[in-house]
Amino acid sequence: MIYIKILNFALIVTFIFSFNVNALEYKLYGLVQPEFSIFTNGDGKHHQSKNNYSLFTKGNFISYLDERDAKITISAIARYDEKDSERRYIDFQKLKYEQYYENYTFKIGNEIIFWGVNESFNIIDIINQSNFAEDMTGTKKLGQPLLSLAYDNNYGTIDLYLMPYFIERKFPSKNGRPRLALEVDQNSITYESSSKEQKLDFALRYSMVYDDYDIGIAHFHGNNRVPQLNINPSTLKFNPHYTTLSQTSLDIQATKGAWLYKLEALSAKDGNERHLGVAGGFEYTFYGIRDSQSDLGLVIEYSFDDRNSYPFNNDSVAALRWTKNDINSTSLLAGMFIDMRGNSNRFIAEYEQRINNNVKLFIDATFNGSIDSQDFTYAFEEDSVFSIKLARYF
Repeated sequence: MIYIKILNFALIVTFIFSFNVNALEYKLYGLVQPEFSIFTNGDGKHHQSKNNYSLFTKGNFISYLDERDAKITISAIARYDEKDSERRYIDFQKLKYEQYYENYTFKIGNEIIFWGVNESFNIIDIINQSNFAEDMTGTKKLGQPLLSLAYDNNYGTIDLYLMPYFIERKFPSKNGRPRLALEVDQNSITYESSSKEQKLDFALRYSMVYDDYDIGIAHFHGNNRVPQLNINPSTLKFNPHYTTLSQTSLDIQATKGAWLYKLEALSAKDGNERHLGVAGGFEYTFYGIRDSQSDLGLVIEYSFDDRNSYPFNNDSVAALRWTKNDINSTSLLAGMFIDMRGNSNRFIAEYEQRINNNVKLFIDATFNGSIDSQDFTYAFEEDSVFSIKLARYF
């Protein structure tokens, strides 16, 4: 993977110095964010500590070239964790060069591509690899090396992606918390494809806006971003196996006044198995509650998948989002994940508020309720956590 990053960086440096460096127009900004977490159940199932400190940082560089017909973006994140060695990393989320033409945009380098419309269940999001060491929900992503070409006209946008190198999923180490029931052996990775991580993945997406509807249709073929975790009886560790995935998907979002309707659906062949998945729901926003400037949003979503092994094959979420709309950007999201086939539930809350122009406070909490022993989240049953983050922007 490192040589891909070096190649991307070399390409960007070449592009930079092909233009007049003295006339370089750029923007440089980022953040440093110390974090403290306390696990309210005490020591974990695997004798991890109940307290944890870490430091997260992010840097961004943006420069326009060639009379703003070209753009360079570098966005890197890094984390140091006092206990989990897999949370000590640097990732170039974006390390790309873009060239703009009348109806075309060409990109080369690392990029973050998001597909989906749901708040919680983004089942069609497939381009980037999830960073499980950062967040076990899979919402945090790693940068993906790619080449892309976008064509835009009055009928919509067509995006073509070629991905020459595969990024493997990052998991917590044995000292990480939360973590899976068994440690993941990153030295015992196998692939269905004989090309392994050098398999050329590709994706094609068409998106358009029609009246109140945002519509996307896409197809992906390549290494599955979600590995099968097979228990090695000799090491008692998980050995990841990456199958080949072909996935066709649809996403629709409709905006009807205060209502927001969402749908994601897919049909996929994973190895020799074909499966179907659907996730969607709605949001409704009450504007100016009680004659104030605050808004209150209701979010209801549901996810179905016909695989018994899929973690969210029959799950729902109900949440409230409060936005104060003040100068400090104060907001609170609180809700509950419910397994519709069992008695498992999990409560989450995310609060944020700006302290001043350069400092922002984040408070996150996840509390596990009753969890069925057959549920995917049973491994995290004793990992209810309360976290405080303080971001300093520059």
